[in-house]
Amino acid sequence: MRLTVTPGPGGAGVLRPLFAAALCVLLAATLLACSGGGEDAARDERVLELEEQIRTLEASLETLAEDTDALKRDIAALREEQAARAEARDGAAGEQEQLADIESRLVEIEAALSRLEAVVPILEQLAQDKDEQESPAEGSVLGRTVRLAQDAGGEVVYLDHPGRGDRSVLVLPRDFIDGETPLIVSLHGFGGDSASHTAFLPLHERVNSHGFALLLPNGIPNDAGYRFWNPTDRCCEEGKTGEDDVAYLTELVALARTARDFGPVYFFGYSNGGFMSYHMACKGLPGLRAVASLAGTSYVEDTSCEGAPPVSVLHIHGTADSVIHFEGDEQERNPAGDREPAFYAGAREMVTRWSQRAGCDWPKDLQPHATFDLDQWVSGAETRAYRLESGCAEGITIELWEGEGSSHFPGYGDAFVDALVDWLLSR
Repeated sequence: MRLTVTPGPGGAGVLRPLFAAALCVLLAATLLACSGGGEDAARDERVLELEEQIRTLEASLETLAEDTDALKRDIAALREEQAARAEARDGAAGEQEQLADIESRLVEIEAALSRLEAVVPILEQLAQDKDEQESPAEGSVLGRTVRLAQDAGGEVVYLDHPGRGDRSVLVLPRDFIDGETPLIVSLHGFGGDSASHTAFLPLHERVNSHGFALLLPNGIPNDAGYRFWNPTDRCCEEGKTGEDDVAYLTELVALARTARDFGPVYFFGYSNGGFMSYHMACKGLPGLRAVASLAGTSYVEDTSCEGAPPVSVLHIHGTADSVIHFEGDEQERNPAGDREPAFYAGAREMVTRWSQRAGCDWPKDLQPHATFDLDQWVSGAETRAYRLESGCAEGITIELWEGEGSSHFPGYGDAFVDALVDWLLSR
């Protein structure tokens, strides 16, 4: 860029008269110095003129210095403006390059998106299928069971049975110890399911506080749609099928063991689930240490339990149970026709059977060792606890909790759940 400067009043136009005045002053001073005489008055007058011209010259020099400084500032400002314009041109060029790069990348992204358009529907379907598999429907039995377990702080693991194609809920505690954490299998009653059973008897609320895992399976529906367990080697009631629930539950426990390394196994069941828990003990489930049954017994015909290994047993039964009677039901099922085996055994018969399997005899005059207030619907300490330990196989305890006045649907609360879990885990 060519820079053109136009001098102002203090520029070259001012310099010429200043130089001329300076020469005149020098010339006059020289002439005065070389003069040999003359009148003093004339010399003094001339000196005064020279002093005036010198003062004028000095003032002009000051004005010139100020104008020079102003000119220097103007030149610096012009140079800054020139540099700014040059930088702006360079910046504009850089912006153009960036815009070109962005446009190129946008073209690549649009091309990639167009290739993905055909894949997105497939991915969305796969994600939906995965969510449906991992998150069961909110209102389903499985969904309600999961919600109860998760609300109580348990970790949920799904167990998919390859034979039946169904799914069970395994609830794990936060603090899991490999090889030590016990597993409790809790079985619902006839017509129930894992969700209603868990709400009625909330063992899942003790998973973290007591340090055990909880398996909550479901029986299959019968012809009327009621879920049930088949605690026999054959079909015994109308509407029931010959499902092999022993094999099913044994395989579920094995699946649980592939998910985690558990310690001992315990079975607890209510009503029909209690029948099934006893039947699992009869079949000698590997690792089974104890069985607890609430309002559930075994059939009087007991050949399917021959040779069963001893396990600890807790039988819980209300004396006012009108569904599964405390004293059992040993009447003929078809008195008008062929004589059939009696139906199910009573509570004391059950503890007697399992005492004998443990090598000890249940005394007829055994006295209760404690009384509990477990049933909120019966006043006072209604439950009498009978225990047999002496003479039994090592580590085996046979116990009966007899609920005076308790029905088939007792009003059990936290006290019962705590007592039940403590009993199981202490075996």
